[in-house]
Amino acid sequence: MHFAPLLLIVACELLLLLIEQYAPLPGWLHFGVSVSLAAVLLCFVALFKQRQETMVDGLRREIGEMQQEAAKSARRYKSLLEGAGNAIFIFKVETAELEEENRLGRELFGFTKDELSTMVVRDLLDASEHERLRTFLYQLVRNGKADWDEVQLKRKDGSSFLGEINARLIDLGDEQVAHCLLRDITDKRRTEREIWQRNRELSILNNMLTSMNLGKDLKTVQEGTLRQLMELLQAGAGTLHLFPPDTSSPTLCASQHASPDLEQVLGETLSNPDRLRAVCVVPLGSAGAGWGSLTSIPVSSQERVLGVMHLIHREPHSYTLEEMRFLETVGKQMGNIIEQIRLFTELTWKSDELLRSHRLLEKSSLSLSVSEAKLKQNLALVERAHLEQVRLDRMKNQFLGMVSHEFNTPLTSIISGVDHLLQQGWNSQEDACRVMEMVRDGGLRLKALVADLLKLIRLESRREGLETSAIHLRMLLENLLDQLHPLFEERGQVVTLRDLDHLPFFQGDCGYLERVFYELLLNAIRFSPEGGEIVVNGRVVQQDDLHQRAHTLQRFNPDFLRRCGERCYLEVEVRDCGIGIPLQEQQGIFEIFYEVGEIRHHSSGRRQGKGAGLGLAIVKGMVEAHGGMVWVESSEGSSFFLVLPLEQEAIQPALF
Repeated sequence: MHFAPLLLIVACELLLLLIEQYAPLPGWLHFGVSVSLAAVLLCFVALFKQRQETMVDGLRREIGEMQQEAAKSARRYKSLLEGAGNAIFIFKVETAELEEENRLGRELFGFTKDELSTMVVRDLLDASEHERLRTFLYQLVRNGKADWDEVQLKRKDGSSFLGEINARLIDLGDEQVAHCLLRDITDKRRTEREIWQRNRELSILNNMLTSMNLGKDLKTVQEGTLRQLMELLQAGAGTLHLFPPDTSSPTLCASQHASPDLEQVLGETLSNPDRLRAVCVVPLGSAGAGWGSLTSIPVSSQERVLGVMHLIHREPHSYTLEEMRFLETVGKQMGNIIEQIRLFTELTWKSDELLRSHRLLEKSSLSLSVSEAKLKQNLALVERAHLEQVRLDRMKNQFLGMVSHEFNTPLTSIISGVDHLLQQGWNSQEDACRVMEMVRDGGLRLKALVADLLKLIRLESRREGLETSAIHLRMLLENLLDQLHPLFEERGQVVTLRDLDHLPFFQGDCGYLERVFYELLLNAIRFSPEGGEIVVNGRVVQQDDLHQRAHTLQRFNPDFLRRCGERCYLEVEVRDCGIGIPLQEQQGIFEIFYEVGEIRHHSSGRRQGKGAGLGLAIVKGMVEAHGGMVWVESSEGSSFFLVLPLEQEAIQPALF
């Protein structure tokens, strides 16, 4: 870079020499060209020097920034190293020399930074771990990482602790270093051991309860508990003796690895059980026949000693406060189990005795129970017979009352007519005809009453079958209205048929249904005032519609909803505008002879009082013979409802 201006000057001079060789220049021109070239060269030299200085300044700034960034990275690395939550050590893999560590690392081992700078990894390990260090380093170099669990480490004061190392290999090009995280896990392992021991203790207690609940015998529970205690507390032998209440000598109930030479060692404890109120540990010394210590655990229930459990160790053994409490709990739990089993055995024996007594009592009272059952059956039969007799008597009285009244009027007409003929003779043909008409009307009325009685008998006995055909309700009612038209005109009443045209045809007995609607319309005519309106309407109802009125339907026919199935029904309402029917009488009006109760209301007239009490009973029987039912609702006037099952046939129009 420094020789560039000189080379440029030399090049210019050579150019001038070439120009003069082929085209000589005048002296003044040659001087002018030389001066110009010199000026140009000086400008180039000045520009080159300025650019070189600018480049040098830029390089200096970049070097300064890099130095600042390097210093910042070093401070950041140092801060991260010192602020880490674990002890960190960095050492050379090849020589195991410690290169760097953080504050926690120095505090963990108790060394200063200068002391650690002269040490190697081996100096931080217990002597027993030196052989394992080679394996650890080999694994680190081979895999790039290595973990060392439960390594014994040594502090500056000579004490050792349990550690855990996680190492990662870092390749720096010219050398390899290991970055190690080190944690003191002494407290962690101690806590884990305590938790394991507590869980094991709870497991032993739970196994005792579970074994008893599963019905295992007492000896199995005792042997299992003794074996588990020995495993938990690392005892070499164990025994369990119980003190039966009826004998003075203890009984050996469970034994594990107990040789005969231990009998003498155990004798003092077994000879005086009253002294045993808490867990005690006795060092055996030379009198122990090779055993170091004896642990006596009282087996008690409700402050009463039932036995003693022994744990024998080869070496002198000591217990923590938690272990002593656990052993006391085991002794009390074992005592409770023994006491419960004893009580259960006694209770079982007493229960067996009670069971035998109960069986004897059952045998002695069996005949009494049979007699009592037969007596109840006979009383029930007598009660039913009595109720049936009362019903028959009531029906008989009602029938006699009806017959004495209803038959009396036509018979009076017949008898009075005959008497008149006998007294007057045949003087007037007109009088004779009138009397004969009275006799004929009375006979026809008696015939109709007898026919109705026979019809009810057939309906109740179900001896008369149906002769079904396709029927449309409107056509049926129009025929009946023609027959009843004189009565409507006489009383000035109007019958309105609503919503009947869209109803489907259905299968039914035309004669039965004509009688049904005749009785309902006649009943509406009787109890509606003169000039009143009688309304008949119908609709198709489904099973859900009927169930919504279940409370009302069950009053009149409790079994209808249960056997109606999923069929649809034709519902017809005949509504009058009379005085209505009291709620307490609504169910009774469909019974035979119900209206006979008040004789003063009966009359043979077409418009007065009540009838013979057969009309609505006939309606009920004929509707139920079709598989339907009838009921009444009364608020302003009375509405008689009946439902008849619909059968889908080809002859009937589709439902709207």
